[in-house]
Amino acid sequence: MRQPVEIRIHDAHIGIWQDNAQDPSFRREVYGGLIRQMRDRGWSIRSEPGVRHRHRILSPDHRLGARGTLRCAIRVSGRVVEVDFWAVTWPICNSNGRRHDFDRMQRMRHIDRLRVELEFRRFITWLETLATAKVRRSAERDMAPIERIEKDYAESWHRDKVLGRPTWSSDSQRKSQDGSLLVHGQTVWLPDRKGRVVRGAAYYNLNNMWWVVAGGQLLNEGSHSLFTAPPSDLRIKRNDRARRSRLEKELALAAGRMDFQRAHTLKMILFGGEPTFMIWARDHNAYYRSQYAGYTTDRISAGKYTREEAEAECKRVPHELEMVCPDGAHIRFDRRAA
Repeated sequence: MRQPVEIRIHDAHIGIWQDNAQDPSFRREVYGGLIRQMRDRGWSIRSEPGVRHRHRILSPDHRLGARGTLRCAIRVSGRVVEVDFWAVTWPICNSNGRRHDFDRMQRMRHIDRLRVELEFRRFITWLETLATAKVRRSAERDMAPIERIEKDYAESWHRDKVLGRPTWSSDSQRKSQDGSLLVHGQTVWLPDRKGRVVRGAAYYNLNNMWWVVAGGQLLNEGSHSLFTAPPSDLRIKRNDRARRSRLEKELALAAGRMDFQRAHTLKMILFGGEPTFMIWARDHNAYYRSQYAGYTTDRISAGKYTREEAEAECKRVPHELEMVCPDGAHIRFDRRAA
């Protein structure tokens, strides 16, 4: 039997911990064994392209998995093996992708939640055959939002000893969408996932992120997405980003099946008569997808941008990005191309 392990489960995350960080068998038996178990259950496991490209020496410690609509990231580091699950079924609202969303279990379809729970149980059953296993599951899902915030404050390393909670280090971390400075505990307004404006109470979290208790839910939002006063017309849905992503997806589908009349109509709705550009990421050897979220090697599925949008993004990271013109020409903005 191996030395005891502790299994920590929170939302769609599971961590397998042991005390000895210098144990070479931990990587082989637990990390490698877990990957083999998942492959036997039909998961497709491969290396993580971003890590392999930028930090090749770390690539063996990072893996991505896919099965149906579920995705996972597997990582070993010292004395812990971690697995994060997410699904490809909910709308993208985090510019870094669904993998980095909060409350991923809540966002999943019911069938995907059951599948993730089944994976957790299989991990536990398998680990109990290797070592004495202690399971700790976060009870946050059964806690009221304000209790979850208080628990987070109590466990935070960034807690101010006087205030008993973290606090901002500059006004930029509490500047709202309408230009005002947020105050801990104040009433705010923000668009929900469907673009409808809801009201809630904001509590400081970390950096420019704020906890918002709204409609019995706990949200984690950037200060730039919050309003300190009701927006002018509460009946208007503020879902421009989701709307554009959906229209671009429909445009790609129409172009893929060579329905050029519909593709032209959708392009006119999106961009009018303005020419469209794409963004090529040299570090990923792929195009940006719609709304700067994700990558693809397929030109049809690539995100479409106005010249102003594409140029601004490429100039922001000129050593990695190129602007792709309608005629296919690539334009670079780094010093080497000057």
